[in-house]
Amino acid sequence: MKIKVSEVKMVKSYVATLREFDLGETKYYQPIATDYNGFHNARKRLEERNVAKFTLSWSKDKKYFKVTRDE
Repeated sequence: MKIKVSEVKMVKSYVATLREFDLGETKYYQPIATDYNGFHNARKRLEERNVAKFTLSWSKDKKYFKVTRDE
């Protein structure tokens, strides 16, 4: 019997990524697959729990989006 070795798939954690932001910090991301929606949903979860507040906005050419921690 021949064994086929599998790889572990890593899942992106948008909530964990946002939690690492310092107050006032801004980062830019290229929208890969559903990244923008993932960040948007994570932001909403954190704001509903009163953990932090973030602003998400697109660049004019839509090649990247900006995430800033406001509170």
